Amino acid sequence: MTLVIIILSLASASGQGAYTVVLNSKIKYKVAANADVQTYDWKVYTNNLLTAEATALECLLSPVSGESNAISVEWLQDGEYYLTLHATGNNGCTNKKSWKYTVGSTPTIAFDQLASEDCSDDDNSFATLLVAKFDTDTDLSETHYPLTVTYRIAGEAEDRTATVDFADKLFPIEGIIEDINNETINKITIISAFNKYGGNLNIVAGQDIHTRTIFKQPVITGTITVN
Repeated sequence: MTLVIIILSLASASGQGAYTVVLNSKIKYKVAANADVQTYDWKVYTNNLLTAEATALECLLSPVSGESNAISVEWLQDGEYYLTLHATGNNGCTNKKSWKYTVGSTPTIAFDQLASEDCSDDDNSFATLLVAKFDTDTDLSETHYPLTVTYRIAGEAEDRTATVDFADKLFPIEGIIEDINNETINKITIISAFNKYGGNLNIVAGQDIHTRTIFKQPVITGTITVN
């Protein structure tokens, strides 16, 4: 017996537009819990006929503890997919619905400006603007933020991590050592970047290093005199 009795509406956590996902993103999807539903069966297919189920190389599905009306999907391969939910009611009636998703690996990240400068002061941190794009013509949407960016300051032995918010897209950098007596030139390199779901952002070659120049303080010599 098959009868549509349940209205399903997916709470999509994907990104650019309604149903586009950055490669390697791990996203939780859910529908409103319904007391009339006995089981929720989640699957991902690679064709619109829903006959070819996605393999573990293409995506991984993980149950969400305590939420049978939700599923966690890790998208592992570019392509078009159909996330499908088969709900069975307490009366044995069923409902099936699918949502089409496009998974892509085109998003990029880069420094907006490749150089900046400042005078030496008591603040050894600064922020510079990053540009994150979903594709050549489209900025990465708010849904993907905050971004997690790992960077390295030349001369340091370990990487550092910063969070970039959508509101200002400023990349906060800590760890530059200023010298009031000498001019210093610091190079900051983006090592890796991920969206809020763990999707990888590709670093634009040639725009991954920011040079920060810190000028020394002017020297005041002699004693003050009063005329």
